[in-house]
Amino acid sequence: MELDEIHTILVIGPTSSDKNVDLSTALYDTVNILHQLGYKISIIVEDPTSLLSSGVFYDKTIVEKVTGENVLNFVQTYHPDAILPTVGDRNALGIISSLNGKIGTTKILGPNFAASLATFKRELFIKRLTKAKLPVIKFISSNDEKEIYEFIRSIGFPIIARRRYSNRHSSGWTNINNLFELDNFMAMEELDDTKIEIERSIRGFSEYSFTVLRDRYDNSSLVGTIEDIEPIGIHHLDSNLISPAISLNDSKLQRLRNYSIKLARAFNIVGICTVHFAYNHITKESYITEFIPRLSEETKFLEYATSYPVATAVAELCLGYHLDKLQLDAGSFFNGATEPFVDHITSRFPQWKTPGQKYLGPSKTSDSSIVVNGFSLEEVLNKGALNDKLNNNFDRYNELRKLDDDELFEKIIHPTNWMLDVLLEALRRKFEKPVLSEITGINLPYLAALQNIINNSLIIREGEIDGKNVERMVEMGVKGVGHSKLLLDSPDIVTKTVVKNKKAVSVANNDFINHNYFVTSGITNELELSDRKKIIVRTPIITSKTDIMVRQFVLFRLAKSIDQNGLEPIIIGREPWNAPLEIRRKVVEIDDPHMEMRNLGLIDDESILKIIDLSKNLVDTNDDRVFQFSAQEIKNIDLESNTTLRVMVVSDGKNYLIPSVIYQAKRNKHLYEISSVNNFMTIEDRADVSKLISQELEDEKQVDIYNFEIVKSNDHWLVTKKYRGMTSDIIRHELASSVHVIDTLVKLLLGNKIDDNLSLEKIFDNFDEKFLLTIDSKRYKLLDKDETEAELSELKKSEK
Repeated sequence: MELDEIHTILVIGPTSSDKNVDLSTALYDTVNILHQLGYKISIIVEDPTSLLSSGVFYDKTIVEKVTGENVLNFVQTYHPDAILPTVGDRNALGIISSLNGKIGTTKILGPNFAASLATFKRELFIKRLTKAKLPVIKFISSNDEKEIYEFIRSIGFPIIARRRYSNRHSSGWTNINNLFELDNFMAMEELDDTKIEIERSIRGFSEYSFTVLRDRYDNSSLVGTIEDIEPIGIHHLDSNLISPAISLNDSKLQRLRNYSIKLARAFNIVGICTVHFAYNHITKESYITEFIPRLSEETKFLEYATSYPVATAVAELCLGYHLDKLQLDAGSFFNGATEPFVDHITSRFPQWKTPGQKYLGPSKTSDSSIVVNGFSLEEVLNKGALNDKLNNNFDRYNELRKLDDDELFEKIIHPTNWMLDVLLEALRRKFEKPVLSEITGINLPYLAALQNIINNSLIIREGEIDGKNVERMVEMGVKGVGHSKLLLDSPDIVTKTVVKNKKAVSVANNDFINHNYFVTSGITNELELSDRKKIIVRTPIITSKTDIMVRQFVLFRLAKSIDQNGLEPIIIGREPWNAPLEIRRKVVEIDDPHMEMRNLGLIDDESILKIIDLSKNLVDTNDDRVFQFSAQEIKNIDLESNTTLRVMVVSDGKNYLIPSVIYQAKRNKHLYEISSVNNFMTIEDRADVSKLISQELEDEKQVDIYNFEIVKSNDHWLVTKKYRGMTSDIIRHELASSVHVIDTLVKLLLGNKIDDNLSLEKIFDNFDEKFLLTIDSKRYKLLDKDETEAELSELKKSEK
């Protein structure tokens, strides 16, 4: 079955953790299954905080810039049997394409050299697809002006163009509709070694993506489909996404599915392949615009939508397993060839930090996204993009009402992130749906859903709710959306909020129990809980990549610790969290964007031991079971220093531990941070820090985590900052210290105590052998004890 000659595997990790946050749990699932199957794993990664505490799975962890040169050096030094690039980002494919002929007998798992190169070389991509008789857009990349103009005459306008630079970077795509615009583009100043790339414009086509899995025996299955509500011409991550693609009838879906499988076969891709399509519903034209032969942000979204264990399946397929004989772990089997059939809609809506309008185009502008579930288009739109609690839609509504028809039409033809609100206003003014669809490129099912939302909004505003329309309104997810108080007060049973299981993945059998739920409306609840005592973890809506990374890490560690302590972890989130597979079968996850679970009474109150709240604003302050985990600033003194200690403290209300201290030094215009310096502190420094901490905690009598910033000024240590709860340092502290801070906290919340009269050595105790050096918050290096001592000695020479 599997490739018997492979025993050691090098994993190419992602580059920057905050940009590739969606790969963190996928990376954990991948190395977890490889470890269970007996493989020795090494990883090269720039930022080890993306590993989600999975360092225990690795034989070697190389913290270096993820480049072809460093990967090649590793191969030539350690001679791994294989390289796995599927959990790296796009950079990993570039590295694979550059290693052709240089790595001897080392195998490439997943995308081969040709597939990796074709993601960068448009000419190879077009050539291979043309040979396989797959639909692809004509394209040219040249620095010859005559050749460029001849090509444009052959395909005609409109076109899109961009400049490709020698360092593989490129400018954004520019839409060009006539010769005048082309001449202006060509006249722009160029750099040396720059080529101009041009292809036919498909602006206004619908965009779909299909993700397929394929094994080395040419068996394939479709994991899921995604549809962009906005048409091509708007960046994929700025568009509102829907899964499954509901505007495709069966014949269209099967046609694009077959193209996807044929493409994976044409490049002989083993593992995963996401194929992007442009489709014109009027002319029936379809084109493959790109393919991604690795795990990505889209595959993580699909894994949440379908519950299909994508990362685990991909790792095993790359090792030679049959698609229908995969393992969830080193023992239980499942049939990966059975394609998921979802009973709900999952949507992802982009989020922007600032409330104003952003013009949308080929370049990404969104900061983050929110994911919601529902049983209808209206429900997911009401929960997500039109949720006034998230997007200030009522303010948008009032602003758009002031525009005359001409001004509104300008908003329609020049799309912004307010597009759905603009269309709602246009439909309210009786603009015709076919005309709006032709102008915006948005398919009619979405305009029909918006019309239904308008009709129901009018009913709510005018208070005309009766038995005839209340059920339809509840189906549309109106309940819980801002102005629906009349509906909330209705005694009708159909208004009851319930919890539904996401019945999605067909392989969900006794070996793969799905504990993923979402709050909706209906008659019966499907929430199933064990008899174990419970700890509930409540999470807020997150709108920044860094916060998502911290939250994923914290939720994973909390869920694991709660389970290991014999309790049932229940994660209730305003935004869904997709746990690593080993935890997913133990934790109950509930997507609750309107925070209704608190009032539903579905969880026996006596079974709840603790409620850990990660949100910033606590609501039930009178409940002594609630522990606020997010940071609360207690002290902040503005005092500059070149030497700082960042200290994490865990307290039971009487005694405390200091398992992690980060040394921070500003030297020569650079910021140096060395983690877990407990073992390198002098007795005097330990005594001074411990004395300061004791003074700060003198009046604190409850279990908690504290973060302190202690600066050195005139040879004395002073506390300048004090936080109660979790700060963004939690990943560094947890990864840096052999003492698991979060697990210690859970034990203390359950009633355990810290011993009295501990020595300084015991208070600062940890068992670390590797120490993380960070320079300017972006360059990382793992040091051993001797290297750390030398680095600290050098930094302390210039302490003031």
